[in-house]
Amino acid sequence: MTGDPAARVPSDRWFLAALSAAILLVQLVTEAPGLGGHHLGMPMVNSGDEPHYLVVLNSLLLDGDLDLKNNYLSVHLGSLQAGAKFAGSSIDHHSSWYVDGERRVWVELFQPYVFGWPRDERGNLIPQLRPGVDPRIAQGPEYSAHPVGIGFILAPLLFPFRGTRLLEPMAVFMAGVATVLALLLFHRLLRAFSTDTRAIRFTLVAVFLGSPIWYYSRSFFNEPFLVLSVVGAFTMGLEPRRAPWAGCFVAAGMLMKPQLVLLCLPLGLPLLLRKDVRNVLLLGVAPVLAGLLLMYLNAKMYGTWSRGPYPFYRGEFWTGARGLLFHPTRGLLGFFSVAVLAVVGWPGLLRRFPLRAGMPLLGFGMVFVLTAVWKYWDGGWCYGPRLLVPVLPLLGLGMVRVLEWPFFQSFAPRWVAYNLLVFSCLVNGGAVLRYWATVDVPPGPLVASTVQWLWP
Repeated sequence: MTGDPAARVPSDRWFLAALSAAILLVQLVTEAPGLGGHHLGMPMVNSGDEPHYLVVLNSLLLDGDLDLKNNYLSVHLGSLQAGAKFAGSSIDHHSSWYVDGERRVWVELFQPYVFGWPRDERGNLIPQLRPGVDPRIAQGPEYSAHPVGIGFILAPLLFPFRGTRLLEPMAVFMAGVATVLALLLFHRLLRAFSTDTRAIRFTLVAVFLGSPIWYYSRSFFNEPFLVLSVVGAFTMGLEPRRAPWAGCFVAAGMLMKPQLVLLCLPLGLPLLLRKDVRNVLLLGVAPVLAGLLLMYLNAKMYGTWSRGPYPFYRGEFWTGARGLLFHPTRGLLGFFSVAVLAVVGWPGLLRRFPLRAGMPLLGFGMVFVLTAVWKYWDGGWCYGPRLLVPVLPLLGLGMVRVLEWPFFQSFAPRWVAYNLLVFSCLVNGGAVLRYWATVDVPPGPLVASTVQWLWP
C-alpha cells in the first residue's frame, strides 16, 4: 500500500487521534485500594519514585529551591506535596548525602519512624538521627536522591496549579501529553522509513500500546518525558538543519537521565561523516549547557561537580542483559513480546537505510549495554523493564518494514504477528487500567487477572 501520502492524511489523523485518546483516557480509569474495582476520577501517583518526583516539583513551585526537608516534613503533617495517597504518612525520604565520600540515603541516617519524633512548640516535627550520625546532617539542607530535571521541565507549565489539589493530577496528565507528543513525532519518524500505511500503523500500536510506554504514560516517573526526549532527538536528527532541535531534546533528557548525553554520538555521526562541522557544533550547544547546569547542581547539592545524586554502581553485564530480556517481571520479551518482529525486521531496514537506520539502532544498543552493566538494572519498584522504556521506540522502529516481507504475505506468519501484537496490548492495557495492582506481576497472570477483573 504505497498510494499518494497526501490522500492518507485525513485517515492518519483519525488514527493518531484514536491512539492519543487511548493514551489519555486511561488516566481516568484505575483500580485503587479503597476506591472500588472500576474507579473513575483524576489520576494520582501510586508508588516507587513517583511521590518523590512530586516533592521535587512542589519544592520548586512553592519554595523556589531544591531543599526538600520542609517539603517532606509537611507531607508527614498532612500536606499533598507527595500526592493524596501519601498525605500524613511516614513516607521514606528519597534524599541522599555524601558522608566521607560515600553516598548515604535518608533511611540509613535518620530514624525512619517519623511519628515517634518529638515536636517543637509550633507542632513541627524535629528530625531524629540514628546513633552516631553527625548532627550537622539534620541541620543542613536535604537534596533529592534522583535527578531533578523533571521539576525544572514541568514547573513553568504547572505554575498555575501550585499549592492546589489539581497539581498532582495535572502532573500525571502531563506524562500523557508527553507520550502523545512522542507518538506524533514517532509517526513522522516512521514515514522516513516506509510509505506503507498499514506497517506504520502496526508499528505505532505496537510501540505505544503494546509496550510499557502505555503504562508509564499515566505515571509520574521520568520515563514518559524521556520517551519524548529520545523520539524527538532522533526525529529531528534525521534532518541536518534541525540539529539544534535534536540537541535540545537530548539536553532535556540529560536533566532527567544524564547518561543520555551518549545519544549525541549516533546523532552526530552522520554529520561527522559529511564533515558538517557547523551542525555538529549546533547539535552540541544545548547538551553542553545542560551538562554545565548539572555540574553546577552537583557542586551545590553534593559537594563537587562530578558527584551526582547517585554514583554509577557497576554490575555484571550478562546478569543484567539476561534480566532485561527474560526476567519474569522485568524482561523485555514478556512485556513487549511483539518486539521480536523488530529484531526480525532490523537487518532489512539496515540494508535499505544503512546510515539513517543505524543511528537509532546504535542509540538503543548503547543504552541497553549501559543499563545491563548497571547494578540496579531492574529499575527498583516498578513495572516491566523500566530503564529501557525511553529507548523502546528506537528498537520498535525495526517493525516498520516487516509486514512488507514476502514471508509475511501468507496467512500463518501474519496471524502470528497480529497475535503477538494483541497479546502485548493486553498485557500493557491491563497494566495501565489496573495501575495500582500490577507491579511485580508476570505478563501471563497479569492478563488473566485483568480479564477476571473486567468480567468477574
